[in-house]
Amino acid sequence: MASRANSRTGSDTKLRKGDATRAAILAATARRFAEKGYADCTLREIAALTGMKAGSIYYHFPSKEKLLEEVIRTGTDRLVEAVTHDLAALEAGASAATRLRTLVRAHASCFLDVRGDANTFLRIYEYLPPVMRRKTRPMRVAYAQIWFDIFDEGVESGEFVQNVDRNLFIPFLLQSLNGIIEWFSPSRMTIDGVCEMIDNALLSGILAREGVPAELVTRAAR
Repeated sequence: MASRANSRTGSDTKLRKGDATRAAILAATARRFAEKGYADCTLREIAALTGMKAGSIYYHFPSKEKLLEEVIRTGTDRLVEAVTHDLAALEAGASAATRLRTLVRAHASCFLDVRGDANTFLRIYEYLPPVMRRKTRPMRVAYAQIWFDIFDEGVESGEFVQNVDRNLFIPFLLQSLNGIIEWFSPSRMTIDGVCEMIDNALLSGILAREGVPAELVTRAAR
């Protein structure tokens, strides 16, 4: 009986150590891909960053392509976790405008807030080869659906105008937010300031003028 318990404990410890090693490889890969791009980065470089031999990485990831896929998945998972967490923190019955504003802030913060490492995982999309962009598309589509759903609810409730094409507006908005790291300057602006600017520009274009709480219209028009 004790032997079985010791065996399980040993397996659990090995599993935890393996998970930690895997996480370290993913973090190092994300940083290196963001710095050099996918094509110019080698597994040998990534192994050196984690203190491993290049061959050891294959124990956790069968190929460089699979490693890239997992980095993208990790970044997307963290992005989804951030936006769903912030949405869940809102009061019950929050307006579509409030929820869309929350999405914008959570998404932008993931890209800009250096206190976490989600932004490292998210910065590499621009370096993806075409085949990987196609392969990771289902992840991006699932994330975008969160935005589509809230936008559709806003249109249905009368908060948002009906003459904005959702299939153009949401991809445009997400692409704009994804590029925020390219022009954001912490010495000249704050995350709050950028989010308020995007918020005002966004809402001024899609808020209906009738049947909308006055404070939302006022804020959007500022």
